[in-house]
Amino acid sequence: MAPFAALCISSNFWPLAGLIFFAAVLTDLIDGPLARRRGEATTVGAIVDHGADAFFVIVILATLAAQKIFTPLLPCAVGLAFLHYVFGSGAHKKHPLKASRLGRYNGISYFVLAGIPVTQNALGLSWVPSWIISYGAWVLIVSTVISIADRLRSS
Repeated sequence: MAPFAALCISSNFWPLAGLIFFAAVLTDLIDGPLARRRGEATTVGAIVDHGADAFFVIVILATLAAQKIFTPLLPCAVGLAFLHYVFGSGAHKKHPLKASRLGRYNGISYFVLAGIPVTQNALGLSWVPSWIISYGAWVLIVSTVISIADRLRSS
């Protein structure tokens, strides 16, 4: 869904971008609990799920950054955080992912920050000023760096 949403954002076809974004978030909220309920949850599945989430949010954040909505450093920070999460957990050696509380909150916040301009433009609204979105990106960059540093310190 990420390339299609990015294409819609780049083409200023915001209503479809909003629908795709909503569908991506909805399916992300459903897939994990569904896999666990059906007894199909695996370590590899968790990595693929988190990888898909990271890919989606990085593509959307990069597309929004290309439109000067916020700094391009944010999608870079998200990519580094994801790589550190996978390798710092030892997932590349088939160890389970080890999430931190701050990392989890950051992960949610990446989607929220990306969703604000997508939703606002899709609905033709502007309830969150652009300076708050820009400031939010910098706050997320700082909290991402703190999260990576904390993980490095505890390993």
